[in-house]
Amino acid sequence: MDNHPDAYHRHDLSDHAWELLSAHLPGQAGQWGGIAQDNRRFLNAVFWILRTGAPWRDLPPDYGDWKNTHRRFCRWRDKGLWEKLLEQLIDDPDFEWLMIDASHIKAHAHATGADCTQAGKLIEGLEVEHLITDKGYDSDDIVAQAAQQGMQAQIPPRSHRKQQRDYDKHLYKLRHLMENAIRDIKQWRGVATRYAKRADSFLAAVQIRCMMLWIRIS
Repeated sequence: MDNHPDAYHRHDLSDHAWELLSAHLPGQAGQWGGIAQDNRRFLNAVFWILRTGAPWRDLPPDYGDWKNTHRRFCRWRDKGLWEKLLEQLIDDPDFEWLMIDASHIKAHAHATGADCTQAGKLIEGLEVEHLITDKGYDSDDIVAQAAQQGMQAQIPPRSHRKQQRDYDKHLYKLRHLMENAIRDIKQWRGVATRYAKRADSFLAAVQIRCMMLWIRIS
């Protein structure tokens, strides 16, 4: 890795990205806690860690003290601030389709206690017209839950089903959008490999990566 300071900063927030984010950050004038003068540097530090997958203690010094940066990342995580920032950036969400898929994440030796997320939890409480996913999710429970929530399940039936279920093949072809999104999310090494010890820290990393993808298309 190039150790010249400019090399560290080549992926820092652009002025456009900073403009989109800055108004939603804690520490604004009039808020409790005063004005956070170093929000931009802090965000760039977090992005550097997640993009490279480096340990927090390897944070370049010009991004600030690594211990303080890590503690601040955890405070924002615990207060749900990363999720709130992502929600602020989501523009005009489309609730016509819901796509779910699985992806393999390599866990670093320090990452323990990874959870196995169930498909039912992914769609719980959501109201959309169509649930689109592959035949790996073809189960009576998922289909029934989707129907109960008002969704049409566009899931190819498994070959061993005695009664094959119809699905919209045209809508199913759109599933590549989900595959492309997962590919882009995993471009950051800190997401493609789970280095975080805690599941909520890894979730925050995914939220931050999604936040930056939304900024890219905003």
